[in-house]
Amino acid sequence: MTELTEKIYYADQNILKRIESDFELIDRKGWYILYRNKTDNSYWRLDEWDKLQEQFFIRLESSENWTELIYEKLKMELLKSNRGTSNQKCSWKDCERNALTEMAICEFHAYTEMGIRK
Repeated sequence: MTELTEKIYYADQNILKRIESDFELIDRKGWYILYRNKTDNSYWRLDEWDKLQEQFFIRLESSENWTELIYEKLKMELLKSNRGTSNQKCSWKDCERNALTEMAICEFHAYTEMGIRK
């Protein structure tokens, strides 16, 4: 299988299958699960499944404080990458970012104000 080269992924069926075959469960705390890649020993955090939330699979720098790390900027970048951007400016007051494709707002406002994750 191909190597996971990005820092963050949506935990779709393909990622969940990869976790099952290529990763070892290390710990489970709160809303997160810690895994170690069997090949390169990298650490990854998976969000616990919740029917109202997207699950993210995030590569960690280390296993230290793994439950306390905040990755909102990375999640916003994934949202932007997933949806793409248009040439239109975000309609949120005083925002200069480009709006997401087929939306009137940027990834920051979609994520922080509207709760959009994918």
